[in-house]
Amino acid sequence: MNSRRTFKPVKITIAGKTKTLRTVLQAGNALLDDWPAQTPAAKKAERLVLDVMNEVAEPEDVRRALIAAAKESGIETSE
Repeated sequence: MNSRRTFKPVKITIAGKTKTLRTVLQAGNALLDDWPAQTPAAKKAERLVLDVMNEVAEPEDVRRALIAAAKESGIETSE
C-alpha cells in the first residue's frame, strides 16, 4: 500500500470555485464538505477514502472514483 496517500492532482470546480486535490484527505474533505449531492458515485468515493485509510485500497482508486463522482454530479474536472 502507498502510505503517502497521494495521487496525481485533479482540479475540480464547484460553484465557481476551483480546488486542486492531491491527497486522499483532500478528496474526502471535498466529498463531505463541497459536493452538491450524495450520488451513488460520490458515496463510493467516500467509502474508498476510508478504505485507503484502512490500507485496503490505493490512493489511485480514490482518484478514479472522485473523477467518476464529479462526472455523475456535473462537476467540471481537469486531470
